[in-house]
Amino acid sequence: MVRDVTKEELQAALAEGRVFALYDNRGEGSYAARHIKGARWLSVPDAAAGKGLPADKGALLVFY
Repeated sequence: MVRDVTKEELQAALAEGRVFALYDNRGEGSYAARHIKGARWLSVPDAAAGKGLPADKGALLVFY
């Protein structure tokens, strides 16, 4: 399931340890210049192919 979350919802989920991973889908240059602390860079094609994603299909993943 895909849904938008507010900044406050994300902050709460991170604080509660409910987020398995944060993925930055912007370009590598944008990721290198600035990203959310703890985020991993993952290209859109790799994400669509499932590369670099956890085996647990129920894990809470955040993409931006």
